[in-house]
Amino acid sequence: MFMEGKFLRRAAVGLFFFLCLGQGLIVHAGESIFEKDGEVYLIQSAQDMRTLALLVNGNKEVEPGVAAHSASYRLTRDIDLTPYCKGETGWEPIGCGRDAGEDETREFNGTFDGGNHVVTGLYINLPDGEDQGLFGTRTYLPEGRDSAAYRECGRTVIKNLYIKDCDITGGLHVGGVMGGMTLTSGLQSGGDLLIENCHVTGKIVGFDSAGGITGAASAVENCSFTGTVNAYSAMGGIAGVAYYIRGCAVHADIESDFDRTGNGDAGGVGGVAVCVRDSYMTGAVTGADNIGGITGRGSCLAGCYASADVTGDNYTGELLGRPQEFSLDGGFLPEGASGGVEMQNCLTGGADITDFQKFMEEAGQDMWFCATDHAYPNLFWEKESRFGYAPTVMVQEGDSLWKIADQVYGDGHFWKHIYEENRECIGRDASLLNAGMNLEITVNASQADYAAKGNIREQEKAFLEEGRKRGIAQAKLKRFFRRLLADDLWNGVVWRWEGASKDYHRQINDWVIADLDGNGQTDMVVMAGEGRVFVPGEIWLYFNGEPAYVLKDESDFYEEHFCFGSTFWEEPLMADLDNDGRMELLFAAGNGGNGGPGGRYNCLYRRVGHEWTECLEELPNDGGELMGDEIELHIDVVCIGVDRYEAYCPYLDERIEFDGWNVREIGENEYGRAGGANVRGFFDFERVTYQGKNALKCREYLSGEGGNAHGVGEAVFILAWDADGVCRVADWWVEGWK
Repeated sequence: MFMEGKFLRRAAVGLFFFLCLGQGLIVHAGESIFEKDGEVYLIQSAQDMRTLALLVNGNKEVEPGVAAHSASYRLTRDIDLTPYCKGETGWEPIGCGRDAGEDETREFNGTFDGGNHVVTGLYINLPDGEDQGLFGTRTYLPEGRDSAAYRECGRTVIKNLYIKDCDITGGLHVGGVMGGMTLTSGLQSGGDLLIENCHVTGKIVGFDSAGGITGAASAVENCSFTGTVNAYSAMGGIAGVAYYIRGCAVHADIESDFDRTGNGDAGGVGGVAVCVRDSYMTGAVTGADNIGGITGRGSCLAGCYASADVTGDNYTGELLGRPQEFSLDGGFLPEGASGGVEMQNCLTGGADITDFQKFMEEAGQDMWFCATDHAYPNLFWEKESRFGYAPTVMVQEGDSLWKIADQVYGDGHFWKHIYEENRECIGRDASLLNAGMNLEITVNASQADYAAKGNIREQEKAFLEEGRKRGIAQAKLKRFFRRLLADDLWNGVVWRWEGASKDYHRQINDWVIADLDGNGQTDMVVMAGEGRVFVPGEIWLYFNGEPAYVLKDESDFYEEHFCFGSTFWEEPLMADLDNDGRMELLFAAGNGGNGGPGGRYNCLYRRVGHEWTECLEELPNDGGELMGDEIELHIDVVCIGVDRYEAYCPYLDERIEFDGWNVREIGENEYGRAGGANVRGFFDFERVTYQGKNALKCREYLSGEGGNAHGVGEAVFILAWDADGVCRVADWWVEGWK
């Protein structure tokens, strides 16, 4: 009752809020829109993130007396923004700035902690739009940090956030995390914006001031970007324009838009950056004027290296395109930064490994590490990144891919991954490596744990032992386990169970290896999740050697049902059940909270193109209408004599008399029904032929008032799809237990 009441209360508050917002009214609810942890508001779903954007962009309060734009927030789980990025323009940034002709500007001036969670599905397409990103802009403060406006607004901080595979197109100020803040050409302060420990993969396109993380910011620290950045001017792998960038990694192609003339200020890390420290870039930088492997224009570089193809017309350098001393009128720099021109302990891609050893000694072991003795340095924080890291290894005499894989991953079997990534460089013969060759290697979070001989080793041991019990060959098990590891199944996600005192880490909870679609190739279906009843899970599908497809449980609230839990109650069934020529995937998943059939949910999916779409609603319920979430064909049971019972199917309005078996709950003149308190959905399903067509045969328990699954037998159903694609109960009967 507590969980149900809590859910209804939140739903009511949310409905009230949206109704008021739709009418353009100010909301004065008695409680905050979001749940709170102290003074921090919790963003627990994609819907919450969209609500935050509506609050900030509507200049609303998150609760009475607290402006949404200046509050503090924390993301509590991975979210997919795809449902809110549809249409031609896609996502509306949080703090979306000012539209043409408007006097009022909408900014985000608060704090957002991503909790090291991943945001997917971010899409924006506004070629002329300013301040485009997950967040838009913060308040412009031309008076500087001594002004009353600055003291009132303070510092905007966005931290601990991952954004995967974004696709963002804008005009002025474009970035994956935040479009940015206003900076004048002299780099005068437009406010104080810090972005730290944020990581983005994807594509960024803009006109001016575009970066993988942000278009413009005061400081960016310990961030990374992998992908492409394309703009007319002021573009960088981290920031288009910034005062200070430190501890950042870039693996990208940065390219000026050659369709326009006069383009420039392109850098692997920053387009225009006063000071860059302890950062590196690999990839390519292309433009016209002021083009550099680290920054296009800048003054202070320290502890940086670039391994990049840098191409430009004027003021082009492997590290710095155009040195420039900045007169920071009205501006500021973090401690240790300088506006004067200087370059210390920096290397280009042409340096040999001896130079890198000197580089490491001077930079400090707390900042850098090397994946092998002959690898380019990576930043130390990359070991903990959910996106993993990408070392560049310099081949030595006598090296083999097996030897390198063993050094990097802790397992020589991963040599194939290295070869596939570097096939163009290595050539057709994987055994022929040339000394001095640079190999780009991707190490995801799970592989990093494996190499560190952490808990993934224990997962592998359990996986192999369980497979041995199931009679599966060890070679096949190892092959599939390495596939799971390469796909980063354990990528550092942490879910917090409602009311729990600790975090729960994701793990493999159950899996099936079999030829599910009957084509002679071995398939695998894996369930991942912590296993608690209030924790969402995922299903990973591996069919016919294709890349994994992940089905996610995207429930908005933890107290709602969860289709994916801790175990498969039945081996997944893959067959053309509705006779349309396409395979359906059916499995029964449970949260494992009761140690029995309780908490079991059935899930039905169909593949359409490259997508797997849920089609559970096709299956009938008692009234013959669409079910939505659960499949429960209830059977009412009444005792009509000694060991004699009558089963009634409301769905078909039919009755069957039968003898009772193993009676435990139902006595004379007492009633029971199939699917008691602990039973959700049918079990023991199989494809059968019914009247010449495919059909689904399944069972439900007959149980007593207490929901005891060991009651009076089982109800058996034949579900068949008619010519219109409607699934109905075609036949049913009762079977007992011997």
